[in-house]
Amino acid sequence: MSNILWLSDSPFCVTGYATISWNICNKLAEAGHNVYYLAHNYIGQTLPPGIKMQDGTVYKFTIIGGSPTPYSQDLIMPLIKKYNIDVFGILLDTFMTYPWLLNLDFSPAKSIFYFPSDGGGGLPLGCENILKKVNCPVAMAKFGQRQAKKMHDLDTNYIPHAIDTENYFPLSKEKKELCKAKFGLQDKFVVGCVQRNQGRKMPDRLLKAFKLFSKDKPDAVLFLHTDPRDNAAPFDILNLINRLKLNNRVVFSGMNFYNGFDYKQMNEVYNAMDMFAISTSGEGFGIPIIEANACGLPVVATNYTTSLELLKEGKESGLLANLSGDSEEELPDFHCDEILDGTLTGSWNVERGMVSIKDMAKKMELLYNDANLREELGKNGAEKTKEQYNWNDIGQQWVKLVEELIK
Repeated sequence: MSNILWLSDSPFCVTGYATISWNICNKLAEAGHNVYYLAHNYIGQTLPPGIKMQDGTVYKFTIIGGSPTPYSQDLIMPLIKKYNIDVFGILLDTFMTYPWLLNLDFSPAKSIFYFPSDGGGGLPLGCENILKKVNCPVAMAKFGQRQAKKMHDLDTNYIPHAIDTENYFPLSKEKKELCKAKFGLQDKFVVGCVQRNQGRKMPDRLLKAFKLFSKDKPDAVLFLHTDPRDNAAPFDILNLINRLKLNNRVVFSGMNFYNGFDYKQMNEVYNAMDMFAISTSGEGFGIPIIEANACGLPVVATNYTTSLELLKEGKESGLLANLSGDSEEELPDFHCDEILDGTLTGSWNVERGMVSIKDMAKKMELLYNDANLREELGKNGAEKTKEQYNWNDIGQQWVKLVEELIK
């Protein structure tokens, strides 16, 4: 039995990092390890194993409240010594820990960083040094693993994200119609998206692509599971909807970023859709893509970063929308030259992939007109998710990695 300390978003949050982290920690605890979860954005007393959530989820690890210091960096070394930690793991963006993590001494614990890379050109400026510091960098996507080697000559492990396919699965046609009716979408062709309303997701390009796609389709509706008033919003999305004259063509699910839906509700959100589309400029993994696939949905996604491996490797489960050029024509294959095909914008010198709104609209059109293709891609996605991205297998990969690191 070993002692493990894990740093990430609070398991009481509805972020992707929180969901992935508590699943990993539960699997490690089930394998007989003592797990201490440092929840950097939870301020409160230490909570013992056995906390039960409203949806029935039981946390089988100790939850430690964070400090006012960003990412609770001042607690890490004292906790490693207090609990005689053997392995210290982190699931955050690397830039969140740069450069302060470089100054910490984890000894005698071995260290893991479960890292994303959501853009071209390499890791965020300087953050390759974070991965050089830890004993075991773990990429959440093959894209990130390849990029770390190609751009920084770093060898890393690879363990993908996973979902519980007992929570995300296709419903019958009759039940799907009930899901549509629940959100006022009955008798509509529903293009849906689940994403945070933030700049990296490029929600404006999804709206513009939908505008082109839907101009001659009165039955088409864009269904967004996002918070229009998210504090991270890059622009006023309601104003843009008015500007594009998409009033009554865009429907929000009613969620807000601080109070998410439970799994039953999320399964209903996905099953109310006919296709899933996301205009992201880059993903470290792309959990909503595999959630949509698990629910039997075909996906249209930007051909950048991880979408290629999620949708095209193995059974094809979606369509890739080309990157945008000056003439909106297809650019050379991004996966051959990520630096030339990306757009350097924002901070940390990360290249972003700007999707062609015209090509995304074309891919939506293709799925709209071909029910057989929608069914085939959706069926492939549901099967592939069970085979490649299920928690039983992924959890065992984490147990094996941690136990080998301890040895």
